[in-house]
Formats: sequence, structure tokens, C-alpha cells
Amino acid sequence: MAQQKHSAVKPWIFALCLLKNRPLSTLERKLDIRQVANKDKYDLAASSYDLIAYLMSLGQATRLYEEVANRVDLPSGGTLVELGCGPASVIPSILKKTDKSSEIVGIDFSSNMIDIANRKKENNGWRNVRFECMDMYEYSPSKGTDTVVFCLALTAMPDYEKAIEKALSILKPGGQLLIIDSFPLHTKWYHSISNLYIYLKSMVVGAKPVGKIINLIREKTDHFEHQEMVLGVYTLIDTRKRQV
Repeated sequence: MAQQKHSAVKPWIFALCLLKNRPLSTLERKLDIRQVANKDKYDLAASSYDLIAYLMSLGQATRLYEEVANRVDLPSGGTLVELGCGPASVIPSILKKTDKSSEIVGIDFSSNMIDIANRKKENNGWRNVRFECMDMYEYSPSKGTDTVVFCLALTAMPDYEKAIEKALSILKPGGQLLIIDSFPLHTKWYHSISNLYIYLKSMVVGAKPVGKIINLIREKTDHFEHQEMVLGVYTLIDTRKRQV
């Protein structure tokens, strides 16, 4: 199956080589056309990502990160993996709430994002944190993960269903899935306003806000909880992988 997938995208790889005027990296050859486009976009935006996140969140980025960290339920010595970690924006907040014996892993396919994350690690002495530049679908931990986090990343991924399945596949039974992102809501009078902002914001950041993601996650997990933030512009989801 993997060979069929790779052969199917070879024409796109050839076209991208011409556009980039350079050979594609080993990582880029494993990605589909949409992932390569996303990688280029985030490589370019890496140095200004934190500022963009602050502006697009209406100045609430730090509050969002802190609320994610407050929800983390990581046992002593446990492992937390952030998929699509970017420049490690939420990691400082998570480290304040977790034991130093825990392991924090950040995965991102943007080398520029990972470079910034590693500089933060070095500057702050994060000894229990490591970052890997790779396609998250290739990530295969040797043991089950206690917590998986998507922080402002899921709706920017071309195939959100595949991303959710990947997160669940690396979680232990009963493991925690934490997601914060912008999803259209339709239960309160002001949601039409917040939804308009979500769609406008998505054009800037390259996301694809889809309301049915919430129901999809609810159907696939147990103990589902969600919290509306910033007047419905963001939703925080805290849920668990089903026990075997």
C-alpha cells in the first residue's frame, strides 16, 4: 500500500522539484502534495509564528496555552506527545504543570519550526523535552503515549480524520487526547459572529475549520468534554481513548 501511495504522487513530486529548483528532501518525498505545500508555508512563517498566533487569537494565545496545560493529566514518568508542535509555543505552559520525570515530545514536519523549538529547549534547559522533524504519520513510539496534544494544529492538517486516527493509535487505552482549535459552533446567538471570524482567520493561517470534527471526536472517544473559549472562536476538547 505504501508503494502505491508514493507512486501516485510522483508526478506532483516532479512538478515540485521544478518549482523549487532543487531536489526534494527525503521527508518531502514521503508527504502528499498538500502536506508539502503546508510544510513550505510553515517553514516560511516559522520565525513569526508566535506573533501571528498572538494576533489571530485576539491576544489570547497565552491564555489558550495555559488552559491546555491546566487540562493535562500526565502521570509521573508519563509521556506527552504534541503533534504539529510548531515552534513549541505551548510547551512552556505544559512544563509548568507536569513532573520533571515525564517525557515531552514535539513532532513537526517543518525544519524551521523545529529549529526554533530546539533553540527554546537549549535556552531554557528543557532536559525532558525532545523535538523531531518528521512526518507525524511516520512517528512510531516504542510504547503507548499517555497524552497527545493538538494545539492550534488539527484544522491546518489536510486530512483531519487521518490525524485523529494517528493520535488515537499512539495513545494507551484510556490515554488523554487534548485539542484546542477553531471549530464553527451553532448553539449561541453570537456564534454567527465568531464563525465569521474563524473563517476569515482560516484564510490567513491556512486552516480548514470544520464543525463536524467535534462530533467525529465525540464518536470515537470516551469521557468527552469541551470548553468554549474566546466567545466561541476556540474550542478546547479533553477526551480519552476507549479502553480495549
